[in-house]
Amino acid sequence: MKYARESTILFLGALLSSITTVVGSEIISPTNNNAANSPETTNDMVKLSSSSTESEPPQIPLIGLGVGNLPHNRVPFLLATAMDPKQVDDNLSAHYRLVDTSHTNPALEVLVGRSLGRLLSKDSARSKTEDYHVIIKIWHTHLTYERTMISVHDSLSDILPGIFSSGASSDPFSWKKDPRVKVHAVIQYPRCYETLFSSTYYRTSPNFPIKYSNCREEEDAISKSFASTDASPLEDKLAWKRSYRALEELYHRGILESIGVSNFGPSDMTALYEYATIGPHVYMGTLHTLVEGNEMVEEMVNHGVHYICYDVGRAISDGKQKAESAYATLERLGATSTSKDNSGYSVTQIVLRWLIQQGIGIVPGTSDKKHLIENSPQVLFSIPKFSPRKMLDVEVAVKALVRGNDIVEDTKTEKGKEPDIVMKTGGGSSGPGIVATFFNSLKQSVRIFRVHPRTGEQIQLSSSIAPGRSGHIMTDLNDVLIAYDGHGTAVKKFLVKADEGTSRVDFAVEL
Repeated sequence: MKYARESTILFLGALLSSITTVVGSEIISPTNNNAANSPETTNDMVKLSSSSTESEPPQIPLIGLGVGNLPHNRVPFLLATAMDPKQVDDNLSAHYRLVDTSHTNPALEVLVGRSLGRLLSKDSARSKTEDYHVIIKIWHTHLTYERTMISVHDSLSDILPGIFSSGASSDPFSWKKDPRVKVHAVIQYPRCYETLFSSTYYRTSPNFPIKYSNCREEEDAISKSFASTDASPLEDKLAWKRSYRALEELYHRGILESIGVSNFGPSDMTALYEYATIGPHVYMGTLHTLVEGNEMVEEMVNHGVHYICYDVGRAISDGKQKAESAYATLERLGATSTSKDNSGYSVTQIVLRWLIQQGIGIVPGTSDKKHLIENSPQVLFSIPKFSPRKMLDVEVAVKALVRGNDIVEDTKTEKGKEPDIVMKTGGGSSGPGIVATFFNSLKQSVRIFRVHPRTGEQIQLSSSIAPGRSGHIMTDLNDVLIAYDGHGTAVKKFLVKADEGTSRVDFAVEL
């Protein structure tokens, strides 16, 4: 049948060197004989995890532009500025190659399609050879196999008009594929949530032209555009499984570059890992999930899922008032980081740089040209790489902003809360002890044990430290500590040494 249109978020991976593997994905940089001293390139791609049978694994840019909540009258200008490779401001080219869209209002995808069409039709060597990537979404009203097929078909029709064959083919996805355009599809929610309709996001977003009050009202309105035999996703809380099966089919046919999910919780992700025959390649989530969802994020690492954070700006803004010291810490880091014009960097830029240094994808949205340039790949990759110490400072500040609990300046811990992992060893020292910070640069969790100086007994000091995360442990001088991985294998041994007057030491757990 032809498909007709319906009416209607620490560290996460290893601390990166110029090329490394992170969050199950590989950062790809052009070969450079002076790579150790040269700046990172602005066209880094993430090679996504794939099956061993695929000759060329899917890829996606690390940095993109989110347009899902932008005013529609600004979208054409912003996309023209963002994706055109020509210089647009102060000899800089924004040069975004990834756009994150929304399917809740087809008008947005039409605007994206027109902008992309103008770019692809330009008679320039760069526009003829470079790839551009678009993330499309499957809204919760389009869960189930048939509805997902309709959603993807309509999105592609709007974003890439004229791609489908006008012949007599019975295949609704018989199309003329432009090899320069890569489409990634993501299930936005596993089901409808009643809390959505009272949220500020829903009430203020321009991409919900009709505002509903609950899931049933929305489903009753949307279902009129589907065949009466099509099942309602409200009747089956696992309808997303059939949606994912549809995406798998389209991926195997080469229509989609990659597939994934967004806003899934731990139980749904566990079910997805068991159900999926391919992927998920990507997970789109909040900054809060990224820094607080330890076990779920660790599972993503284990399954090779690439994390894309979509709400950095909003998370920083929401936490600023409750965590003023944390915000000030990030401001100082931005002011002391060398920039081209010696003006430093904004708090948002510092957090975005912290994320991409770990291989975390970002799709910040803005309606302001200045911010568009500031958050562009060329500018963010020009920020000098952070040292492990600075990475920890940013992590602590970001956690404070997300949690709404400020940090205490002299100890860099949150008010009323201890750091990630803090335990007193009970050693022989009568002094205040030493705070030992461990950076886990491995791809699996580790636990820290102390060797008793007299009996040789090994005493566990920490709970699991997830890949790329840090743990803070109260210990004593001359303590011997051992890091064990999840298989009980000793990875590394440490001796606690510190200069006189020093109360902190840093260790890296690495092979």
